[in-house]
Amino acid sequence: MFGERGAAAVEGALVTPVVMALLFGIIEMGFLFKDYLAVAGSVRAGVRIASANPRAASYAQAAADSVAGTGGAMNFNDVQQMWVYKADTTTDKPVGFTDFSNCAVCVKFRWDAGTRSFVTISDSWPASTQNACSSSSLGGPPDRIGVYLQLKHDAFTNLVFNSINVSEASILTLEPLPYVGGCS
Repeated sequence: MFGERGAAAVEGALVTPVVMALLFGIIEMGFLFKDYLAVAGSVRAGVRIASANPRAASYAQAAADSVAGTGGAMNFNDVQQMWVYKADTTTDKPVGFTDFSNCAVCVKFRWDAGTRSFVTISDSWPASTQNACSSSSLGGPPDRIGVYLQLKHDAFTNLVFNSINVSEASILTLEPLPYVGGCS
């Protein structure tokens, strides 16, 4: 009887750190998943707008504005990169690249905290060069357009990691324009 008196305290001392680590791990993964869902949802909204506005001069800014408007759950000050890019038809990555290290035919943005909007920092894909023809005999199928967003997620607890980049890309085909005296 006297030998079991401290057993509950020892068991509590052994189990409490494990339970706390699991609890904080669940909280950390919940915040990470929240940021991932916000990034994924906002790029989907952006690419829908971009694909519906082929050859419109403001297609990229409209997509960026849509990303900003639908990404309310994320901290935009943590945005690392945001692109509207021409997607390779076979890989869905930026044309000329096998990953998201860079893009050559794209519009790049940065977040401006003062205006709370995306601002263009480079534009190498003018709307006038987009292939949005509905007929494949007029230069191939319509171009594929993508929106890429990378966000730095800072850890809540710093137990598992300090920060991690959350990124997502979404791709659609440009809505074809009707062939009326030439669409290209």
